[in-house]
Amino acid sequence: MVLDRDLRSAWPHEGCALLLGEPGRLHWVWPCLNVWQPVEPEPTELSRRNRFSIDPAELVTAQRWCRDRHWQLLGAAHSHPTGPVMPSAEDLHWGWPGALMLIRGYAPLAWGAWSLQGELGCLQPQALHLQLTGDGHLGK
Repeated sequence: MVLDRDLRSAWPHEGCALLLGEPGRLHWVWPCLNVWQPVEPEPTELSRRNRFSIDPAELVTAQRWCRDRHWQLLGAAHSHPTGPVMPSAEDLHWGWPGALMLIRGYAPLAWGAWSLQGELGCLQPQALHLQLTGDGHLGK
């Protein structure tokens, strides 16, 4: 519910958050501000409505916070305000092997959970079925 609220608060832009924890166990959602800015000469149809970027300083801070708890960065969550929950080519470009990706789609309203598999440069999304564990954490 908290993640959904944080992602929706960015609408009509993509919302984003980092997913922190141990492999197979999500402990913390770190809400982030979408700081994406166009870089010339990118097409004008690109905007925060279909792209997100996390401030590198915020990413480093989250990773240090994880390290203090013996956790790691598991992946990212973000919203697709105008599209489905399938990871886009851009999402796959910025991912890494084994990364967890949660996508909140609004057209139609749905959640998608993915594990990115393969080699850098040719990642493929593998659908995940997530469930709440007895202690309220997400498990794969």
